[in-house]
Amino acid sequence: MKPLETVDRALQLLQAFDRDHRELSVGELADALQVHHSNASRLAATLALRGFLERAGERYRVGPELRRLGMLGFLDQDLVTEARPIMNRLVERTGETVALSTLDGDHAVDVAESPGTHVIGARQWIGRRYPLHATSDGKVFLAFAAPLEPDAPLKPLTERTITDPERLKSELDEVRERGWATARSELETGMCGVAAPVFGSGGHCVAALNITGPDYRMPDHVVGDLGTACRDAADELSARLGHGA
Repeated sequence: MKPLETVDRALQLLQAFDRDHRELSVGELADALQVHHSNASRLAATLALRGFLERAGERYRVGPELRRLGMLGFLDQDLVTEARPIMNRLVERTGETVALSTLDGDHAVDVAESPGTHVIGARQWIGRRYPLHATSDGKVFLAFAAPLEPDAPLKPLTERTITDPERLKSELDEVRERGWATARSELETGMCGVAAPVFGSGGHCVAALNITGPDYRMPDHVVGDLGTACRDAADELSARLGHGA
C-alpha cells in the first residue's frame, strides 16, 4: 500500500530527532526531509499543536504526547521485568534500595523497587510521584527527557531544595556530562539519592534507575561510587531495551 505522503513526511520529521539532535530548527528539519522550508514549518507547527513536538525558542524538540506514547510502548514490553535482575544485583552491590521510575507529566513516578539490605532505608515508593527538581531521578528526566520550562516554579521542600533556575540548569549540565544525578536532602531532610538515565532503542530517555538511602550512609566520597554503579546498571538496562544496537 502506498503511504500517505503528508503522514509519511510527518513521521520522517519525528525520526529526525535522536540523542544527538534533541532540538532542531525548521531549516534543519527541512534539510533532513529534503523539503521546502515552508513545508517543514507547517509540519512542525501541526505536530506541536497536537503535542508531538514543542517549541524551544526558535527550535523544536520532542513534545509530551510523543514521550507519553513512547513510555506506553516500553511499558508494554515489560520494562520492569527487564529491569528486575539488574536492580537486584545493584542492591547486592550497594546494600541500598533501588527503584525504577518513569516520567509522568511534570513528576517522576516509581514503577518498581528492590528493597535494600539495611534495617533503616527507603521503602514502599512504588506509585508515588515526586517533583523533578528535588529528586535525583527527576533531575535525570530534566537533563535527558523533559527540559526545564523557563518559568516553571521551583517549590522549596527543604532548606536544600534548589529553587534558583540558573543553579539548577548548571547542575543539569553536570548531570549530562557525567551521566548521573544526585539529590541530597532536597526532597526530604536526611535522604540522599543518585540516579542514571535508561535509554530505549530510539535513543530517548524512557526511565531512570535510582539508589536511595539515608544521608549518613551516603557521604560525598561514597556518592561518586554509587553514581558510577547506578550509571553502569542503567547502561545495562538500556542495552537490554535495544539502545545502541
